[in-house]
Amino acid sequence: MTTPTQFGDITRPTEPRIPQLDPTSLTDAQRRLAGIGAPTVIRTLVRRADILEAIGPIGAMLLTAGQLSARDRELAILRVALRTRSTYEWGNHVLAALAGGASESEIAAVADESATWSAGDAALLRAADELCSDYCISDDTWTALREAYTDDEIIEIIYVVGHYQMMAGFLNSAGVQPEPGRAPLGELPDLAPPPAADRPDPDAEGFGSPEGTWDVTMRHPAGAQELTLVITAGEDDVTGSATNKANGITAEITSGTVDGSRISCRTLTTEPIRIETDWRATVTGNSIAGEVTVAGGVFPFDGVRREIGNAGA
Repeated sequence: MTTPTQFGDITRPTEPRIPQLDPTSLTDAQRRLAGIGAPTVIRTLVRRADILEAIGPIGAMLLTAGQLSARDRELAILRVALRTRSTYEWGNHVLAALAGGASESEIAAVADESATWSAGDAALLRAADELCSDYCISDDTWTALREAYTDDEIIEIIYVVGHYQMMAGFLNSAGVQPEPGRAPLGELPDLAPPPAADRPDPDAEGFGSPEGTWDVTMRHPAGAQELTLVITAGEDDVTGSATNKANGITAEITSGTVDGSRISCRTLTTEPIRIETDWRATVTGNSIAGEVTVAGGVFPFDGVRREIGNAGA
């Protein structure tokens, strides 16, 4: 139960008001959408797949094809999360902000009313504040924004703030709870790296080669993504695919190179949204680890080889 007191001081639910759908009960269409990430929110919102499909393209555009830098976009989203008191939104986007180039001190400053910013950063955060409190950017803030951003970028700032205000309203009202391990509102995440995979036998077949079928985990702020990575390595090129295990969607490798145990490649996903993903990794025995660049952020991934060659794809 929540007890509203005064405007802006409504207690947030501490448990879901709308239960997530059981993954085994999803239709094929729902499963396709549920695999895009943020498992708790998507498995709640996927009840209304029509709404999710309608809002997905604008969210994807803002995250993957906008003109704002990833850093500036994520700082604005974090400010929205604070102003709306959306713990879920903060917990996911604090990781995206770090991946997009924001420093730990900058993220801490987002929650510090006395922090000092550059003129452009201060205008960005003040615009988010004003849009959240009064739904309009003041003349002074608008003037300051135009010193640091183009008109096209200012339009995007307004839509980023508006989109994440809307999402915060849903997350808060539906009682969508953060995934385990997410940072509390206004705080930094625990940046301890995941445990390293056991080092395999150097005499094992295929030691050091990227060739084969890999079970990998991409550690994205929207939720860990479990994928099957299939790699066919030529002398200096790479072909293959990456398949999301949650929804079965496959992204083909469109280009790539291999240099001994190091691999670099790009995959293209066209559904439910279009996303290009760049992979860089090093193989050590039957373990693979590296970074994924997607939506302006850089995120770690790691995994183990299931099969030598592509028989296990």
